[in-house]
Amino acid sequence: MKRLCVVLFILITALTLLAACGSTGGGTNTGSGTNTGNRTNTGGGTNTGDGSEMGISLLEAVEQSAEKISAELPKGSRVAIVAFESESDNLSDFIMEEITGALVDRGMEVADRQNLAYVYKELNFQMSGDVSDESAQSIGKFMGAQLVITGQLTGLGDSYRFRISAIHVEKATRDSVTRLTVRNDRATQNMIANIAKQKTTVKAAKYGVTETTTPKTAGTFIDRGILFASRGDYNMAIADFTEALKLDQNLSAAYMLRGRALYASVSDVTSIGTNFDSVGITSTGGKATLDQTRIYEQAIADFTAALRLDPNNANIYCERGQAYGEKGDANRAIADYDQAIRLNPNYATAYNSRGGAYKMKGDYDRAIADYDQAIRLSPDYDTAYYNRGNAYLNKKDYDRAILDYDQSIRLNPNYANAYNNRGNAYNYKDDYDRAILDYDQTLRLNPNYALAYSNRGAAYNDKGDYDRAIADQDQAIRLNPNYTEAYYNRGNAYLNKKDYDRAILDYDQAIRLNPNYVNAYVNRGNAYYYKGDYDRAIADYDQTIRLNPNYALAYSNRGSAYNDKGNYDRAIADQTQAIRLNPNYVNAYYNRGKAYLNKKDYDRAIADFEAALRIDPNHTNSKNRLEEARKARGR
Repeated sequence: MKRLCVVLFILITALTLLAACGSTGGGTNTGSGTNTGNRTNTGGGTNTGDGSEMGISLLEAVEQSAEKISAELPKGSRVAIVAFESESDNLSDFIMEEITGALVDRGMEVADRQNLAYVYKELNFQMSGDVSDESAQSIGKFMGAQLVITGQLTGLGDSYRFRISAIHVEKATRDSVTRLTVRNDRATQNMIANIAKQKTTVKAAKYGVTETTTPKTAGTFIDRGILFASRGDYNMAIADFTEALKLDQNLSAAYMLRGRALYASVSDVTSIGTNFDSVGITSTGGKATLDQTRIYEQAIADFTAALRLDPNNANIYCERGQAYGEKGDANRAIADYDQAIRLNPNYATAYNSRGGAYKMKGDYDRAIADYDQAIRLSPDYDTAYYNRGNAYLNKKDYDRAILDYDQSIRLNPNYANAYNNRGNAYNYKDDYDRAILDYDQTLRLNPNYALAYSNRGAAYNDKGDYDRAIADQDQAIRLNPNYTEAYYNRGNAYLNKKDYDRAILDYDQAIRLNPNYVNAYVNRGNAYYYKGDYDRAIADYDQTIRLNPNYALAYSNRGSAYNDKGNYDRAIADQTQAIRLNPNYVNAYYNRGKAYLNKKDYDRAIADFEAALRIDPNHTNSKNRLEEARKARGR
């Protein structure tokens, strides 16, 4: 399992969006704020001075600035409030909410501020400090706004300076700056103090989009699409992003978001980032179905369109690389990750994702090098530890794999996949009890995890507890009726119980689901062999060898079937081929020795039994047959 290109989990409240406001406060939310219904519209137009000798109230400053902005734009224009600096995050949030309400009252459309953190992440901006005009313009363009607003409230001792800047997105000009003096009287001090002390709460923005909103602009379709996608309703999200593009074909955000929603719609989604800023999926490992491949290609087309509009966006290259990887095109995926890293050399996610593409190609050393770099850049990157563990697992370096899974679990104690794969590493080390404990924990975290049931069943099978093995595979199949591996594993348990007919039925089903499942053919051949049906066994071994001409086990097993049919020359030829493929294959020497013994070629039989014993001095069958061959030769 792998996670996709951008795999972050961010808890966002309406106030954490205000980290861009530059305060050092703790990001709290006023909860109720001030009743905006009591706002007093001064009708004062465009006061750019002090308002009065003593200044004006904070709410009057909000109203006057909103009046000036709304006068400069046609009714229904879309405005994005992207940053406001003040002495606390709570105060910044309060002012931004008040400005939003004042603009909405005047017929303006205001971009949903809940999506602001998502936009900052997509554009690789830091949510702290002031926002440059160039950055504000990029944000506005991304959100489909005609005007972008930033502001500050700065203490001057006996007064505050209230400043609003309005930047026109298309013209790339600062259209106006409103400067007002806010009096620092007791009422203002009390209001600001109360706002700063309010307890943090999680709430939606008061003027944010809802699923019942009727969008009229491309930007609102994007806002609502993000809302649907965040809830996992990808088809509705795709429809909204499509409508946004009908209204404005130059919205890179709409292409990117639709691409993300497309691949999420056909993937096993494990996590959705806040405001749909990321999607975690269970990777196909490049083995997408035809239907998945078709959707991934549509997603790639959307990412490509987004890159034409925004060619220096490292995130889009990373996402397109992920889509290429899912459809099995590792080389194109790597090329996209390379470009993302050129644009952003500190992009830990791109290194992690490129590591996944190298792993798909079987280049585990390069994969590990990329995971190393991702971890250097982000030492708490639990997914990178997990993925590096997978690469070590593929290299059969189980101890290092376990260390990486340990670290991944320390960073994320609820990481079900890490427990599952650590269980696999213990299983490969023949430490079945520890493996089962890890699978148990995986299933506590995710009771519907079919893979973990199947893996635990395989561990029980290896322990010789065939009934528990079968019960686990039954559950895996109930959860996923098309789970090829579970049928194969259950077949193995029935084979070990000598219930050959049930084993054959399970191998049949595994082969129906995957006609190229090599191990299912060889084990079904074994079941037929144990039933004494040598012709069917040989037919399955033949198919195994057609699918994998270098499968030594299949040659040796076919040789045993030929031997039992009395065709000793074919038996010897198959065992000889098995030995060519694996010169240390003890059973192939033993089985060839048996065929020579049946042919009464005692010298060659003795030579093979002795060769088997040189490889494994404790091979009991070879010892017994060697004695038999020596006695026969002495007669």
